This record gives sequence, structure tokens and C-alpha cells, in this order.
Amino acid sequence: MERTIANVVVIVVLVALAGFIAMNGFYTLGVEEQAVIQRFGEVVEIVEEPGIHFKIPVIDKMTPINVNEVQSIQYGYTIATGADTNQAATYTDVDEERIILTKGGYMVDVGAIVQYRITDAEAYLFNCDDPTGTIRLAFESVLRRNMQNKPLDVSLVQKDDIAVEVLPELQAKLNTYGLGVKIDSVKLTDVLLPDEVQEAYDGVNIARNEKDQLELDAQKYYNEKIPKANADATVLINQAKAYKETKVAQAKGDVLAFEQILEKYEQSKDITARRLYIEMMEKVMARTDKKFIIDLESNGDMQKYLPLNPQVLN
Repeated sequence: MERTIANVVVIVVLVALAGFIAMNGFYTLGVEEQAVIQRFGEVVEIVEEPGIHFKIPVIDKMTPINVNEVQSIQYGYTIATGADTNQAATYTDVDEERIILTKGGYMVDVGAIVQYRITDAEAYLFNCDDPTGTIRLAFESVLRRNMQNKPLDVSLVQKDDIAVEVLPELQAKLNTYGLGVKIDSVKLTDVLLPDEVQEAYDGVNIARNEKDQLELDAQKYYNEKIPKANADATVLINQAKAYKETKVAQAKGDVLAFEQILEKYEQSKDITARRLYIEMMEKVMARTDKKFIIDLESNGDMQKYLPLNPQVLN
């Protein structure tokens, strides 16, 4: 009887031990998971094959890591309530993250999502105490440095281009940390002006548009007036040149004629002087309608008077 009881006890113990081993020794991995096996705290194996696997109960510790799941980090806001069939998700701003300075010291309100996957389960578990917080801080550092080099207008309208620039810089920084993650995407959901500066920004844009319009009007006026002024100036210059050439040629001709007269005058001064006098008198007399000749040197009481215009006799 005692032997029977002992056998039953042994069987019960063996069954309990087998059940304990089955419950704590075997585990199942999905196709998207890796298992990190620790023995007394030391990593002894990384199991990547899906299916049923065995570990030593109590001694071994298994930590499953989903290496295919895309995980997200919200920057600048948090999800207050999730979306369901009755309502959309609601969000709460994180003020200490949202405000970022652009080039020139202008403020913008930024929201972003970073999506990543775990590529190295061991590195993700042990190389950093807070992987999610580290990714958030690294993203903030890269984003702020990038936007501080961007003018305000570029930051507001080219957020997709900024996200493209940030992604490889963020990946490179995380690689130096040995975090074991791959950044799948970076998306800037919002790049807006804070409400406090929106009115001032609108005023600046209005002034800028007015300035641009005035410049266009001035350029139009310039395009209309300057060519005409240049054409008028060209005409005046050409007329002045022609007038100059005419006067110079005329002066040269007059000098040449005078030199010829001078030469003849020097050869026969009396004859030449008389001829010049007669020619001048012809010109003067041809311009008058009434002509009289009076001999002022006549002697006696009679004044010699000769009317050359027949109408005078009438």
C-alpha cells in the first residue's frame, strides 16, 4: 500500500514537473517576431525562426520582439482619444515640442510623425534604456537644426522636402547610438504660424505684395519710357551731329572763299575792294523797293537828286 502511494506521488510529481516544463519551457514565435534568450542575464541566443521553441524554465528568460511592426512616435502632440466608428481621434498639443525657430528667428508650430521598425532585437533591448525617448530626442535635434537653416516661407510651404532631408540625418544619428531600428518615414503633419503671429505675418505678406506690385509698375513704366527716351536722344544726337557737320562744312567753305578773296585782294587791292563794294551794293539794292541817289559832294546851290524808281515820279 505504501509503495502504491509512493508511486502515485512520483507520478504526480513527474506530471506536475512535465506540466511546469511544458508551460514554462516551450514558447511559440510568430513570423514577425524574434526572441531574445537570456541565461542568468546574459544573452545566449537570438531566435529568428517562427514556430515552437524550447528554453530552460526558470533559468532562461525569453523576450519576444516584433521586428515587422511599424511603430509610430507623435511629435508636437499626443493622441487624447482614439478614433472609432462614432467620432474622429482627438489630439492634445505638446507646447514644449511644437514651437520651433526658423532662420531669422521666426516661430512656427510643428507637428510630426516618425515611423520605425526594429531591425536588431538585442541592440534595441540593451543598448539604450529608453529607445522611444531616444528616437524622439534625436528627431527633435535633427528637425530643429534643419529648420533653423530654412527661411520662414520655405518652412511653411516645403514641409515634405524638409521631411525628406530629416529622415537620412535621423537614421545616421540613431545608427551612431546602435539602437537597432530603421526609420521608415518622417512626415510633418503641420507647419503653421502660431496664432499670436499670424496677423503680423499677414500684414507682412500684404506689404510684400504691394511692394512687388509697385516694382512691377515701375518696371513697366521704365520699359515704356526709357526706350522712347533713348530713341529721342538718338534722334537729337543725330540731328546735332548733322547740324555740326553742316556748320563745319559751311564754315570751311566760307574760310576757303575768304582765303580766295584775300589772295585776289592782295594781288589787286583797289580793284578787289571796288568789286566787293559793288557786289555788296547789288545785294543791298536788290532788297529795296525805292532807290534814290543823292550827290552829297556836289558844289553850288543845286542838290543832285536821281530817283531810280519810276513810281516816285508819279
